[in-house]
Amino acid sequence: MRESEHFPEGRVLFSRLARQVRLRQLQLLLALQQCGSIGKAAAHLDMSQSAATQALAELERVLGMRLFERHARGIRPTQAGQALADAARGVMSELEDVSETLAALRLGASAALRLGAIPAAAHSILAPLLARFYALRPQVHVDVQEGEGARLLPLLIGGGLDAVFCRRPALLPESLVFAPLLPDEAVFIAARGHPLAGARQVPLERLADARWVLPTSNIAVRDIFERVVLARLPQAQWFPVSTVSLPVLEGLLSQPGAVAVMPRSIVPRLGHAGPRAGVCILDMVLPEHEALALAPLGAVYRGEATPALLLEMLALWRATQGAA
Repeated sequence: MRESEHFPEGRVLFSRLARQVRLRQLQLLLALQQCGSIGKAAAHLDMSQSAATQALAELERVLGMRLFERHARGIRPTQAGQALADAARGVMSELEDVSETLAALRLGASAALRLGAIPAAAHSILAPLLARFYALRPQVHVDVQEGEGARLLPLLIGGGLDAVFCRRPALLPESLVFAPLLPDEAVFIAARGHPLAGARQVPLERLADARWVLPTSNIAVRDIFERVVLARLPQAQWFPVSTVSLPVLEGLLSQPGAVAVMPRSIVPRLGHAGPRAGVCILDMVLPEHEALALAPLGAVYRGEATPALLLEMLALWRATQGAA
C-alpha cells in the first residue's frame, strides 16, 4: 500500500525531503536557478557536470516532480522548482547566519544574541546601544538582521531571533512582550540647502511644488504621508522610488525641491558625508488634529525564557536614557 494512502500528500513529500534530500542538493537547486545552466551551476559549486545532473535527477526522483525544464538558452525552474528554490534560499540563509554565530562561539565568544531591527530602530537604538553594550560585554557575539517588521517578527516567533527592535506590532501574540524604549514622531526633512531650510512656521501649502521622497508602503510614516500630505496636497509629485535606505534618501534629497516625511529617530543618523551633505528638519505648522506621532520604538521578545543578556541590554538602554 502506498504511503500517500495513509498520510496527506504534503506530509509524504516532507518526509521524503527530510529523509533523503541533502544540503548539497539544495545548494545545487539555487545555483541552477541563478545560472540557468547545469554546466555553469556545476562549475560554481566545484562539481562535475555529470555529478550535478545526477544530483538533480535524484532530487526530482525523491519528489516525483520535474523541477527544471529545458529551453533554447539552457534550463529554467518549473513552478515546483521555483517553490522549492524559494524555500531552499531561506534554509541556506538561516544556516549561513547560524554559522556566523557558531564560528564566533568557537573562536571564544562567551554567548550569542540574535537580534532583528527595522531601519529606524537599528539607527536610533541599536547603533548607540551596541557600542555601550560591547564596552561591558566584549566577548558576546551579536548577530543583527535589518529588515521590515513583517519579515522579522515571524523569525522571532519561530525561534530564529531573540528579539526584534521595532514599533509595537498591531497584533502582538500573547507569548510576546513589547518594551517601549524611544518615543518618536514624523518630521518633514529636506537638504540643508533647501529654500525653506531655517524658515519658521512653514505651512504645508508652501510645499505644493515640492518633489517627495516616499518611504516604502508598509511603514508608519508612509501612512502619515498619505493621510496628511496627500489630503492637503492632492497634486503632490514624488520620485518614482520608495526607500528606507538612508544613503538613497540623502541622495534624493539633494535634488532641487526634494522633501520627505521621516521618523525623527533617524534624523541624527543623516548628514555625516561632509559639510554640505545632510538634512535639516523643516519647521512645519499643521492643524492640531493632524497628529504626526508615531508608535514608540522598542523591543519585542518572548515573555518566557528571555535571554539574560537581552534583559541586561534593555536595562543598559533605560539607564543611559535616564541619565541623558
